[in-house]
Amino acid sequence: MTTIARARRYYLLKRQVAAASREPISSIWQAKQEEEPGTALPADFPSLIALRRAGYTTVEDIDGADANELRQAGVGDAEAVLAAVALL
Repeated sequence: MTTIARARRYYLLKRQVAAASREPISSIWQAKQEEEPGTALPADFPSLIALRRAGYTTVEDIDGADANELRQAGVGDAEAVLAAVALL
């Protein structure tokens, strides 16, 4: 089950919903997400390219996600991502 404990993550999820329904407001949610502070994912992080494509660019974006959410966002090795973020 996913959780939303940070504003950055809330904005990411709103962005994904808006983008999925092709609403132009997704760019506003993205701007709000990017305004929030966050710890960048390391360059050697698992599935980094897929994560970035889906809008997950910081630890805070992933914090609270589950494997199902990540897979639905196009991240193939969701379990490795969750294991790696747990070590940060």
